[in-house]
Amino acid sequence: MKIYPDIPYSHNSLKTFESVARHLSFTLAANELNVTQSAVSRQVKQLEQSVGVSLIVRKHRSIGLTSQGGELLAVLQKNYQSLQALIHSWQADTQQRIVIKAALSYATRSLLPKIQQLQERYPDYEIVVIPTIDEHESLNSTDYDLLILTSRAPQQFQHRPDVLFLRDEYMAPVCSQELYAKDSEFTSLLTLPRLHPSLDHHDWKTWLSTAGHQETSKVRNSTFFTLDLALSACLSGQGVTVTDLLLILPELERGYLVCPNNTQIQPSAWQYFCHCRSASEVVSEVLQWIQDETKQEIATLQTLSERFGWNWKTNHSHNQQLTH
Repeated sequence: MKIYPDIPYSHNSLKTFESVARHLSFTLAANELNVTQSAVSRQVKQLEQSVGVSLIVRKHRSIGLTSQGGELLAVLQKNYQSLQALIHSWQADTQQRIVIKAALSYATRSLLPKIQQLQERYPDYEIVVIPTIDEHESLNSTDYDLLILTSRAPQQFQHRPDVLFLRDEYMAPVCSQELYAKDSEFTSLLTLPRLHPSLDHHDWKTWLSTAGHQETSKVRNSTFFTLDLALSACLSGQGVTVTDLLLILPELERGYLVCPNNTQIQPSAWQYFCHCRSASEVVSEVLQWIQDETKQEIATLQTLSERFGWNWKTNHSHNQQLTH
């Protein structure tokens, strides 16, 4: 049994009728469809016979539509427009893309502010950024050209030529300019509420331990589960947080966030890597651009450290990046 028993078998006759009815002309419809006028007339006649009603009013020098013909035209145009939009969306999906999947904080704070640069470099490409929380799991997927991930187990990438070291994390405590202006003594700042991106307070514990700081009083802790939320709270003057300074370079340069003078900057156990899945020339260029931008960010951080007397403790495996 046919699912749509009353719809004509030949969809071409429906398409022909729609053109005739839209133009109210067999001649113009024939030109649009690139067929003869007699073929158009024959298709419309076959359609009328198939549906059992008259659709066209044939006059001496013109044609018109019957009420049924007008109703059919409205239905066909609505559905042809929907069909056209659907198929066009499929064609749009074939546009060339550069897909970059990146660790959440890196995507939002380092990559997104620079997307316009990539768009200007590659105007014929759609730049797609996919933030991810589990970057190691993403290594098993195929939905990206470049993956920027963080790992505390760099040895697993030592024999993978498709995974390149990008940079270390450079951790130090920061607070808002407002809090710093009230009391710039470093020991006083460490008594302020501490803001954390994770429940284990790993960043603070590691930095305090490495810096050799001894707690003398109890402090209040607040956890936000993401670095972006912790930094937002920090910017609003709610306390002090320990973060990777490369992720907040604009805030440090403009003075919105302050890392106190003579602070110890510690490399964390986490490092950034980049996995290149695509072998295309454009993706290789984007990878080189990311590496160049990273080197520039490190140079900017070094300049700031000289200005404010920050003390670097480098990661031995990549201490060639720093001269302090």
